[in-house]
Amino acid sequence: MKKFITLALFAALALVGCKETNEPAPQPQPDPTPEVTPTLTLESEAQMEFGYEGGQGIIEYSLENAIEGATLTAECEAGWVSNIACAETVTFDVAENDTEEARETEVTVKYDDALFVVTVKQAAKSVVPTPEPELATITLEVENVIWNNADVTVTPSEDVEYILGVMTKEDFAPYAEDIESLVAARVEEWKETAQEYQDMGYDDPWQYYLKNEQRSGERTYSVKYDSLYNMSWDTEYVVYCFGMDDEGEQTAYVVIEEFRTEAPVPTSNTFTITIDAMTKSSVEFTVEPTTDDPYYVTIETVDVLAPYGPDKEQSYEDMVRYLTPEYDMTIEQRTFTGKQTITNSDLGKSVNGFKTYRIVVWGFENGPTTTVFMSEEFKPADPEVDFEPAIYVDEYNYRKVIYSVVPNSSATYYHALHTAAEVGEDGGAALAASLIEGNINANLISGTVQKEVEVQAESDYYVVVFGYNPDTKSMTSEVFLSELITTPAEPTEALTLDVEVTNLAWNGADIYVTPSSDFRYYYECRTRAKFDERYGSADAFYQKVYAGWESDAASYGNDVATVASWYTNEGSGVADIGQLRWSTDYVFAIFGIDAEGNLATEVILKEFTTLTPAQSSNEFTITINSFTKSSVNFTVTPTNNDQYYVTVEKVGTVSGYGPDQDKSYDDLIDYLLPEYENQLSQRLFSGEQTINNSDLGKSVNGFSDYVVVVWGYNNGPTTTVFMSEAFRPADPE
Repeated sequence: MKKFITLALFAALALVGCKETNEPAPQPQPDPTPEVTPTLTLESEAQMEFGYEGGQGIIEYSLENAIEGATLTAECEAGWVSNIACAETVTFDVAENDTEEARETEVTVKYDDALFVVTVKQAAKSVVPTPEPELATITLEVENVIWNNADVTVTPSEDVEYILGVMTKEDFAPYAEDIESLVAARVEEWKETAQEYQDMGYDDPWQYYLKNEQRSGERTYSVKYDSLYNMSWDTEYVVYCFGMDDEGEQTAYVVIEEFRTEAPVPTSNTFTITIDAMTKSSVEFTVEPTTDDPYYVTIETVDVLAPYGPDKEQSYEDMVRYLTPEYDMTIEQRTFTGKQTITNSDLGKSVNGFKTYRIVVWGFENGPTTTVFMSEEFKPADPEVDFEPAIYVDEYNYRKVIYSVVPNSSATYYHALHTAAEVGEDGGAALAASLIEGNINANLISGTVQKEVEVQAESDYYVVVFGYNPDTKSMTSEVFLSELITTPAEPTEALTLDVEVTNLAWNGADIYVTPSSDFRYYYECRTRAKFDERYGSADAFYQKVYAGWESDAASYGNDVATVASWYTNEGSGVADIGQLRWSTDYVFAIFGIDAEGNLATEVILKEFTTLTPAQSSNEFTITINSFTKSSVNFTVTPTNNDQYYVTVEKVGTVSGYGPDQDKSYDDLIDYLLPEYENQLSQRLFSGEQTINNSDLGKSVNGFSDYVVVVWGYNNGPTTTVFMSEAFRPADPE
């Protein structure tokens, strides 16, 4: 809104006239009074400048030829210019500028049609930056630089923990203009790592991953052997270091040192590579050089080598950088001089008959000294051998055949069970010819094999075996057949299951299952409550299980009998029911099925209750004695000498359990008890004990709150749960 202040300027014109008694003769009349144009002139500077504090402005002016009824006005659109007044001078106030930006406006002074403009400028508020806290300093010294290693000595000015790293000069380029920006980049890396683990269910903050890289003290590091970087020859590197404490606060400025690794001395050596012999899992070859200079040898698949070469996106030098091992011992294992006959095992390399390989050689002494030489491509294969298998029918009944094949060599061969009709009258020759036209890899093997196959009752079968070369996709032997196998008829007597529950304990039982004959059966062991909730009756148990098989069959494109075979068992033995909970009612439910997956026996429900541990009156006092960020020491004082169990858990783990919670302390004990007996015995004590978390095989850190958890224990829990106050591990001041 514009502000207007007006000053009325008055001009008076006195006209005096007189009239005589005698009228004179008419006189000529004067011309009318001419129009007057006001003139408004700025007498002070046309530009006024103020500091950020503001103040009063005064504009001086002059006015000529004032006219009646006209007023002088002054206006300004800026809100920070106020109290404009017009008198002998024009005055106004400039407010304080509390921003960090300069500003500018105009004051317009006007009288009738005359005007002038004064520019008003005001400086920004000067902000005195808060001085950054002084940080410690670190000096770096790089010595003993070789082709793939160097020594870095770190000397901090104060006792601070620091981050030390190495990168190529090319990778360092984004930080070259502002090396302190490297700190934020490293923090971002740790945060990304923390987020990845949080997505997997871990709750450690990013500082936890920072701690894995912290170092301290004045020390000399080997770049290679202290795992700082896997360096390469003739390359520019930057070693950097900055201080950072456990919380992620920077404690020392970033410091860098640049260096370049040594370049190898080229040699005129060239190489001839000859393949001498091979099997499917080995190759022997000879390398013949033209000089006695050392050279490096490896075996690689053609897929690995494909991206490299003179006409490829990546050069042979790139390939050498990629293939050169990190460890000197591996380099030494693969470095030779003079003519050598070598096997893949000499190099610590494996080969197989499913991939194509090349032998790769280059001169090597402190890096590559020649270009790369390669052998012809080869696919490992066994030499031709005689093949004559022994075929055994180990067991058969109305629904299965178990057979074994024992070959006389390591040759690859086909084996399968076929009906007599498929084998035909020609000894299986036509069958074998048709088989090799398709994909028979699933039935190929070398060495001894035993296999179980489902069959039909009252049917004739043969085991069919013949040698086969998967590379040439051709037979390497005649067809061999087992004796004729005629399966018996399916039993007609009623099928039964005998179930016996023995050896009841607080956390388990032995359940012996004995079928009356050779058929498959399905079982589950659930708490009484969960069985009633899910099934409710024996009939519903079978119906829901069978419905699940039908659903899987539809999803996977199989018949119900096939799906049922995934979930059922056969033969006599102890059922696998896992670890149970003390003082709990259980139901063991079981039924037998026929070859189609249909119910073949009655559904049997065996009910039993696990034992209840003898209760103890023991109570516990838990005292935290001391801790660091990675350890806690505490004392457990019981009221009697009965045995008890001790663990250290995160508060988040134990929350939600207790008398007034969704889950009981018994649920907590059931969740925390370890699966393995050695862990259980490690955490059992009696009498007063002073204990460290490491005694229990438990770890702690400074990023979570913990409690010590104790309960009486003797073949199960004998008391309720006792807990210490919550604590967060921290180093002493």
